[in-house]
Amino acid sequence: MHNNNTLNISFEDLFKLIIGFIADDLKVQKHFYNLSLSGLDTTQLQLNLHEGIFQLVGFKKNEISEEVKQWYFQQSEKVFRIDGIEDKNTLNELAIEILDGLLKARKKIFKSIER
Repeated sequence: MHNNNTLNISFEDLFKLIIGFIADDLKVQKHFYNLSLSGLDTTQLQLNLHEGIFQLVGFKKNEISEEVKQWYFQQSEKVFRIDGIEDKNTLNELAIEILDGLLKARKKIFKSIER
């Protein structure tokens, strides 16, 4: 029996999947933010979706620095300025912008490893 551990997904589908996960994370963060405005402590509700997103982008666990996490959360806070989360175009644009930034950060790490 041959054990083939390859993933059979196109780059286009992978990017769509990651963008969808980022958009979902943005929605969750917006809901938690709104709940926190009403005085609810949402700390125990956090899903840490960003960790899976980082791995899908290509980060290894030891490459996910505090700087990358802080950047991600700062970018994610832009969702608080979006009127409603029904505006899928604006939400997807923000998700694409975040994915682009993560890919650039991943590329920067990859280049530093090559040296």
